[in-house]
Amino acid sequence: MRVHRRVSLAVLSGIGLSLTGVLLFDVYEDWTVQGNTLASTAVENALPFALLLGLFYTVWELRRGTYSEPFVESVTLWTVAGAVTTVVLVGWVVGIQSLQNELKPWIIVLQTTVVGTSAGLLVGRRTATVERARERSERERARFESLFENDPAAIADLRLDGDRFVVEATNPEYDTRFGRVSDDHEPVLPGLDGETIRTFEDAVETGERRRVEATHYAPEGPKHYVVELVPYGGDAALGGSRSYVLYRDVTEVREAELELERTVEQLERSNEQLQQFAYVASHDLQEPLRMVSSYVDLLASEYGDELDDEADEYIDFAVDGAKRMQAMIDALLEYSRVHTEGESFEEVDAEAVFDRAVRDLELLIAEREATVTNDDLPRVVADEDQLGQLFRNLLSNAVEHGDDGDDPPTVHVSGAEREDAVVFSISDDGPGIPSDQQERVFELFEQSDRDDGGTGIGLAICQRIVNRHEGDIWVESTPEEGATFHASFPKR
Repeated sequence: MRVHRRVSLAVLSGIGLSLTGVLLFDVYEDWTVQGNTLASTAVENALPFALLLGLFYTVWELRRGTYSEPFVESVTLWTVAGAVTTVVLVGWVVGIQSLQNELKPWIIVLQTTVVGTSAGLLVGRRTATVERARERSERERARFESLFENDPAAIADLRLDGDRFVVEATNPEYDTRFGRVSDDHEPVLPGLDGETIRTFEDAVETGERRRVEATHYAPEGPKHYVVELVPYGGDAALGGSRSYVLYRDVTEVREAELELERTVEQLERSNEQLQQFAYVASHDLQEPLRMVSSYVDLLASEYGDELDDEADEYIDFAVDGAKRMQAMIDALLEYSRVHTEGESFEEVDAEAVFDRAVRDLELLIAEREATVTNDDLPRVVADEDQLGQLFRNLLSNAVEHGDDGDDPPTVHVSGAEREDAVVFSISDDGPGIPSDQQERVFELFEQSDRDDGGTGIGLAICQRIVNRHEGDIWVESTPEEGATFHASFPKR
């Protein structure tokens, strides 16, 4: 194709240069030989020179690559055709007059050729432009027809004829879903009532788009659609305003929304049941435990002198069991209240919250002779009370399990700001947690090998708190080298 463009440019340039030479020779002949004035000579040759400028401007545009190869070839063809045709037609006239004047007739021929060539160029350019526009229109029409025929939406092309819609065309999807429109072109607009259709008619006249939802009861069941009216102007020849109506199937979306609503309702019921359980646990279950503990204490105080060591051991077991049950109930209450009684999120000073947690655990830290250190902790957006509960649970877990039997436990707390989250890390120097237990330690009542009689709920509460904040919690540990718990809170 590049060869064709270069050939065309060479031909047009050659014609232009040749005609320029002829015109310059004619100016010289009139001005110097025949003695005409320069002004009269300029006026005589003004039109040919203007047409030559148009020719050279076209060549310059073609060299810039503004037009496609077919356009260049069409312009060249018409230009050459104009030049050749003019030479042939005028040559006959010149041949007759050649005996009268041997030089001037040929100049007339060439001068006329300039006019013919330029005329051919203009006609060629106009023809090529029209052809290019026609081809572009054909491509656009083909593209539109392809979109119309293959669009997954059901589409009807409507014309507003007076006070009613008339169907001009429908795509295959429309015919498949709703059936073909009858021969009288009465529209089938399923799922739309009369009032909606009237609003559509008003919208077509004002050029406004409309969007509604509709349900069509097909043989296979109800189908939900988003129906959109798209006006696109009027045509006087057709006698009415035109518009498209598009039916987009959203049945799966609506069914998913209904399923989500049902799931939410189930979760709400489950949450209500959990709250009822919390109420029962806080009232009905605790009273029998207090009675058991009270009567066992009464038994020990009234009959302690009459009981032997084995009976005293049984009493101790009963009291310890009651206390453990009480601790488990209290922990379950804390677990259930994480979502139901949580406060709103706000920016808090994590270091101040951590200091309060350390003060709350002073007795445990002193009893274990533990060393607790911390780096500067960043501020974070969180529920302040639950952040404190998280620190207390993780600190107590680290202090209780950080002792390896030889040295008092050492716990270190740090915080880091990442691009999208704040991460707190609590490290101990205890026996560590085996890799196969590092995920299960966050489950309810799940205890690792290093636990020694806890409720097994503390870490589950930590995970529930972090989940409420849409964060993450995990542990990294190597046996005999301690464990580090990480809790991330997203930046808000």
